[in-house]
Amino acid sequence: MLCTLGIEGERTLLAGAFGGATRWIASDRRTWQAAVLAVAGGALAGCYVWPMILWLLRMEERPQTIAMAAFLAGTLGISGVRALSAVVDARARKMRDA
Repeated sequence: MLCTLGIEGERTLLAGAFGGATRWIASDRRTWQAAVLAVAGGALAGCYVWPMILWLLRMEERPQTIAMAAFLAGTLGISGVRALSAVVDARARKMRDA
């Protein structure tokens, strides 16, 4: 499967997965289920969110910076999803209460 994604796809997927693993190691939840979710979520975030990280950091698109952005996306991916979910839930509650 990794070979069909090409060299950049493989690189971003692996960098994101390692970012997710790093996030899991630094977290309070040390269960295997949390590890699998962190690595899978990090891989997906690394694969799809790296362009936004490069844009936010205003960096050139080079192989080294793409891998770094994918790692950061993988590390921040799960936390970002949680934060976005909390914002959406708060706004939904606020609209319901109004």
